[in-house]
Amino acid sequence: DYGPVKFMIKCFEANYPESLGVVLVHKSPWIFHSIWNIIKGWLDPVVAKKVHFTKNIEELEQFIEKSHIIKELGGDDPWEYSYVEPNVDENQTMSDESTSNRLLEERAKVVKEYESATQAWISDSQNRKALQEKRNDLAERLRAGYWQLDPYVRARSLYDRTGMIRGSEGGVIQYYGKPETPNAPKPLIASPHNGPLPTEHRADDVD
Repeated sequence: DYGPVKFMIKCFEANYPESLGVVLVHKSPWIFHSIWNIIKGWLDPVVAKKVHFTKNIEELEQFIEKSHIIKELGGDDPWEYSYVEPNVDENQTMSDESTSNRLLEERAKVVKEYESATQAWISDSQNRKALQEKRNDLAERLRAGYWQLDPYVRARSLYDRTGMIRGSEGGVIQYYGKPETPNAPKPLIASPHNGPLPTEHRADDVD
């Protein structure tokens, strides 16, 4: 399967620079290691170092908590894939162009405000704290505004149907079970991002 792996990594490398965390290739055939030596030469060295091969549950646990590894791979998570058929009218709001256009226009205005606030924040060191607060408020408006716009511009997917993406709750991402499920692992922090920021980032870096 070196073709799909090469394609996937190339997509990350070309379209999502510095966004790829880790690629795990689990229980690959022995011959794949030889093929990997060829593929590796096609990739940026920084990207290539993010690809790891695992052979067993112990090696997987170096990257993923065992409670989040599915039982099929030796973990504790009982999750099993099940395709949920789409509803006939689940994308009905996408035909409402008037609402979509209105929300897009409102969003464009906030984007302009955010750009202006950022320029002021860069150039005016004396009022940087107040300007940063303004940027944060505008960033939150953009975040919340997107999820109002979302049903008008994005078709529903399996992730929406299974409750993993919760647009009606402001874009909460719930990877492991529903919050109301007693045994579901809780997010590390109460955030729509469903996880802590990397230590090298600050809250004001993520807008």
